[in-house]
Amino acid sequence: MTGEIDALVSALNIASKQASEYLDQALKPLGLTASNYYFILKIARANGATQDQLFQLIYLTQSNITRRLAQLIQQGLVAKHRDPNDGRAWVVELTAAGKELVPRLEKGLAKVNQQVFAKMSAAQREELARLLQQVNENLAE
Repeated sequence: MTGEIDALVSALNIASKQASEYLDQALKPLGLTASNYYFILKIARANGATQDQLFQLIYLTQSNITRRLAQLIQQGLVAKHRDPNDGRAWVVELTAAGKELVPRLEKGLAKVNQQVFAKMSAAQREELARLLQQVNENLAE
């Protein structure tokens, strides 16, 4: 890198912002953004989840999760109801419209990944994923 003390953090920050902007444009036709699309995927893969489980999966504050879920509920993609096993917890599930959106979302994300990582080999992508996971672990300590 350039020798700047913040070169790695700066590069990570810039790449993250550019990827988010690119993702926002790609997801716009689906009515989703870089800030909320992964809720659809996480809920779909979990086949419904409590808000606390989403908090653990997504690493956002409770207020951010609540706000983004409210947006998705308003869009008719997610429904929320009390957990029958724990009346204090809320379970979130995809609506029929949310379920129908998943294949289109996955297809769109595949195109985004293809573009964002076009000049990287499969081995480089795997190494990047491993390194970013290490960064996440470092920050969690």
